[in-house]
Amino acid sequence: MNQRYRSAAIVTDGQIEPSFELDAELHYQPTAWPGAPLPHAWLYRTGGQRVSTLDLCGHGHFTVLTGLDGKAWIEATHALAQELGIAIEAHLIGPRQPHADHAGDWARLREISDSGCLLVRPDHRVVWRANRLTDALQADLRRVLSAILDRK
Repeated sequence: MNQRYRSAAIVTDGQIEPSFELDAELHYQPTAWPGAPLPHAWLYRTGGQRVSTLDLCGHGHFTVLTGLDGKAWIEATHALAQELGIAIEAHLIGPRQPHADHAGDWARLREISDSGCLLVRPDHRVVWRANRLTDALQADLRRVLSAILDRK
């Protein structure tokens, strides 16, 4: 569970890998650092159905997860999916959204602000993250997806 790795399919943008505070072989220590598996947290769909963050991702495509202030990531994701011809899902997580974090577990685990973004591969690996909205978020997503997909 604590496996983290570096490859051309992971973009850290120079973010320092967090150290393990406990014995990594004995204790699972979730992180949203690129290269780590997406942390699990329970969310609640409109209507009260409980769903895991892991259930939002996978399904053979990339997924973008963002918070209440990250609507621009959702719009950029949809535009890039069409431009690049790939399937990418995007989920806004927050109060009065299709997925809510009632217990605050996701807010503690995601390691980004409400305007930040996590890009997750179909195998549930975090491949990139931005702590907050960037000045060129669509260009940033395009750069990361192009690097991960090895497209010029």
